[in-house]
Amino acid sequence: MGQFSWLDCQDRSQVLDNVRKDVYLLVPKEFGGGHIHEAYYDGYGHFGRYDVYELVADWNARYLDVMFDNKDTWHCDDGVEFYREDFYRLRDGKPLREDVEKRELGITLACYDEDNARLKYPIKVTHDPDAVYEDCEPSLGDPCQGWPSHDDDDEPDEDSEWLYGDDEDEEDD
Repeated sequence: MGQFSWLDCQDRSQVLDNVRKDVYLLVPKEFGGGHIHEAYYDGYGHFGRYDVYELVADWNARYLDVMFDNKDTWHCDDGVEFYREDFYRLRDGKPLREDVEKRELGITLACYDEDNARLKYPIKVTHDPDAVYEDCEPSLGDPCQGWPSHDDDDEPDEDSEWLYGDDEDEEDD
């Protein structure tokens, strides 16, 4: 299973998983503003005692009608259709179906960069404790899924082939 990791919404640096480094989930002013601090991001969307995907579902619940008008442009079209009833239950303050978790709704809404960017309140993550939600762009997903990139190295580590692919021809002639 992949991890949910982002690039900083200001400088596009990686938010590394399982590394002790302060990271902040920015909170829209409409929901109190400020940020939620996490000192050791786990790679699964947890910031403090919150799940970012539950928050993004809550933040965007009342805007679902507008968002679903553009359903045909969603990366997760099947997910939007599958969870449509639950999205409206969330919007209306009703309980979700027994087998559905709010986190699943948030993942459907914001997992892909294009979908996250079209939300009224997208996910925004940064290393800057002074950043303000309304002044930042949506965070992009980290193509390295929170693992350190090797941009500083001339070559990747020899055991990282599974992450970056093997450029050598695997066929023996």
